[in-house]
Amino acid sequence: MMKNLILGALSEASLNAAKTVSSSSGKLTFFSITERINYMRISSKLNTAICCLAFNLFFTQHKFMVHPAFDEADLKKTNSLIDKNAPAEILYNSVRYNIATNTIGPNFLVEREYYSKIKIYDKKNAEEWLNIEIPIQSGTVLDKYEVKVYNLVNNKVERISIDKKEQLKENFTKGLRFFKLAIPNVSDGAVIEYRYKISSSNIFNINYFLEYNIPVVYQEYNLEYPHENLDYTFSATGTLIKPDHQYTSSEARLGTTYDIFRFGYENTKPTQRERFVKDSDRNRGKIKPEVKGYTTEKYRYTFSKSWNRIADLLHHSDDFGGYLKSNVKEILPENIKTHIDPLERANKIFNFVKENYKWNRNDNIMASQNLGKLLKTKSGNSADINLLLVMLLRNAGIEANPLLISTADNGILNIISPGFGDLNFVLASVKINDQIHFYDATSFASKADLLPERDWNDFGILIEKDKGTDLSFSNTNVSKKEQVIKAAIDVENSQVKGTFIQKDNGMFAIETYDEFDSNKDKYNESFKLKYGADVKDVESKLNSDGDFETQMKFSGNNLMDVIGSKILINPVMFLSAGNDTFNQTDERKYQIDFLSAFEKEKRIELEIPADYKISSLPKDKKVQTDDKEIAYFYKVETAGNKLIITSKINIASQNYPKEYYAFFKQVWKVMSDAENQVISLVKK
Repeated sequence: MMKNLILGALSEASLNAAKTVSSSSGKLTFFSITERINYMRISSKLNTAICCLAFNLFFTQHKFMVHPAFDEADLKKTNSLIDKNAPAEILYNSVRYNIATNTIGPNFLVEREYYSKIKIYDKKNAEEWLNIEIPIQSGTVLDKYEVKVYNLVNNKVERISIDKKEQLKENFTKGLRFFKLAIPNVSDGAVIEYRYKISSSNIFNINYFLEYNIPVVYQEYNLEYPHENLDYTFSATGTLIKPDHQYTSSEARLGTTYDIFRFGYENTKPTQRERFVKDSDRNRGKIKPEVKGYTTEKYRYTFSKSWNRIADLLHHSDDFGGYLKSNVKEILPENIKTHIDPLERANKIFNFVKENYKWNRNDNIMASQNLGKLLKTKSGNSADINLLLVMLLRNAGIEANPLLISTADNGILNIISPGFGDLNFVLASVKINDQIHFYDATSFASKADLLPERDWNDFGILIEKDKGTDLSFSNTNVSKKEQVIKAAIDVENSQVKGTFIQKDNGMFAIETYDEFDSNKDKYNESFKLKYGADVKDVESKLNSDGDFETQMKFSGNNLMDVIGSKILINPVMFLSAGNDTFNQTDERKYQIDFLSAFEKEKRIELEIPADYKISSLPKDKKVQTDDKEIAYFYKVETAGNKLIITSKINIASQNYPKEYYAFFKQVWKVMSDAENQVISLVKK
């Protein structure tokens, strides 16, 4: 659940419209990255003692960080008062970030204390809330955690406590690491209460989501940090949600002055999740503090006004510019370095890195180890691997530079607000014959300019020594998916038997291979679960041309109906489209995003038994929008004793305005109707 998110574009008009109010705290700047942005600044001192008194009297009426005691009334609550149909709701959420300076080791110690109380109304529809996820970054330590489950059984309260770290399992979700616990013995009506404390040195990622897919009765965000060492700017991203309670203050602590910020929110409605968005979290309301400046014993960083300043800082950093100066002369085989065609040479170097070094699923723009260690371990974060690629390309006489991005699940990069906060990934940019090409060696199935879905996030910063240039890029690839069924009807056993082959190309190949590579057994088993047929002999492979292919044998007695001397069968069988792909009834709020422009084709060859003949055939279907952006056809052919069905959808672009949703809905309805037609066979 803890993922970085969007920092959208902040207009000059918004900055000019800034309003200043006074408090007894340090500087607090709020940005709402939407067209209705409000920008306010809380100055470091109150103008008068009277203002200070009035301010604190107003805000101390609300108590923060007072975790509610167990109340049996929560167990007896039958539905949410915010959304009566919600399967669960958050009764209370509290997060507190307490930052201190370190005299040894990392410069800062960031403690994150989290407390949550969740009410379960319908556990079948609240499955994700039956799991605890604790985000783990590099260098993060889990200091403590505790889970309590309350059930009401025969009007008696049953309590279950869990507090052993051994019960947590480490998981990866989209490259993010979590400690995860599946909560046992949860009944409808149960209350789950959990808390944990983690420590790290990361002062940049102290964000908090305000919106979830269930309502929140009360939630609060607390931030405390030393004034002399840190300065933050607050950004409110996604949906604008104003706090119902707010408190800012300064206090003496540990021989220094601490700035304290607290925000409380009541009765937050659940989000409307939409399919086909680049990342569902980018539109959720969120508090996102950004480091404006920090000071350590040896270094002082201040807010950068240009990407050139960011590039200069990186250029003089040991873990970026210093890393790029490493000696790589003896790493590449000579036959690769001397390949004549520069683009082929770049591709061979790219393949060399992919085949010899593996991404450890950690995102970063800074190298985590020196080159010697990387050469030994053969594993590293995104910066370790793609900066190595940049070095090897340069050593082979190719113009190459790092391209810094924010991945899709990290939010949009705000290119008009230079800083490190949004950047979390490195790509390699290559210029050959005045053409720019992008590479990502962390993805084994990727190619030049064919990057994983996470990388296509609109903007990037090209770093050329001490020069930083913002640029935009988009995915112009066309991806293809081909699915072929060759089957025959076994009348005696009322079964359909055959082979199924799926071939993925382009973006589909990258995503499918990554799914396969992360868990081969789970991927192969998924076909049985997805298609409801008896599947065996599943074989998957990445072809030399970059396509990913899976083939298998299948059989099923639920794919046809025998009624007397008649056989009814849907020839598309388990590949038939449902009518739930574009079934949103509420007004579409966001644009429609796909992996890329794409073509999907299904081809079915069904052998008809010798003693049967076709009584009725499905009808051909064809539909196309006026601008030819969306096109679909369904064609039926016969060849001897074989029935051949072709179903194909073409989508010409990667994304569409939300107004296109109605067109997609209509076309998918035609496709669903076409693919669910049946044929009738009768005995000769």
